Amino acid sequence: MADLNRQELNRRFKEVFSLLVERKEIIKNNRQKSKSVFARKIGTKGHIIELFLRDKRLITYEQAKLLCNEYGVNEAYMFQGIGRPFSTQRLPDPEDKLCMALGIDFSPNILFTSVEGFASNTVGVDLWEANQRFSIPGISGDLVAFYINGDSMSPTISAGDMVICSPIETNKEIREEEVYAVVSNTCVWVKRIQKCMDRYGRWTHLRLISDNHHEFDPFIIEVNEVRRILKVVKRVTGLS
Repeated sequence: MADLNRQELNRRFKEVFSLLVERKEIIKNNRQKSKSVFARKIGTKGHIIELFLRDKRLITYEQAKLLCNEYGVNEAYMFQGIGRPFSTQRLPDPEDKLCMALGIDFSPNILFTSVEGFASNTVGVDLWEANQRFSIPGISGDLVAFYINGDSMSPTISAGDMVICSPIETNKEIREEEVYAVVSNTCVWVKRIQKCMDRYGRWTHLRLISDNHHEFDPFIIEVNEVRRILKVVKRVTGLS
């Protein structure tokens, strides 16, 4: 059975597709703007688009990313349902207006990457690529958000959850046993961490620990493999 996030992603795809038809970005039997041309731009074929529209098949995250790039779709909307399909800014509702009157800042301060962070595996990632930003009331600072795929951090973080992370500026900020996103040149892990010292008291390795320790053993990586460490400050679940 497909996960709920993919189902919601497909539902938003259908809404975006309908809007693109209204905007005449997709025109039946048009050589430049046909459904087949649209399909090729997002890495699939015309008959697969029909399956997406009929919920017989679900769009992938990679295809949704291409859709956003090719047609200017708001990634925060596409991947999270935040804001409007073709705007990086959301219009405040009455509750938002009250918050704004109380002085809450709605500047989009959270960088969303469509690359999934993996709690049980590794994935190629560049967290600092230009991407869409969004905001959540009460959460400030320069932050990064991505989805989790895997259950190694269950029950603390589940597959399909989004984690919002704050970059660590110095190693002194790191607190052992808390949850961090550890980024190497090619990979990211979301784990609890312990510092491993040599006999001279120098920090040389990190021990990465899963909360689901019955199924996932701890492992060690060298500190010189680490490019960035980010503190997981919030888990967002049930985005449907």
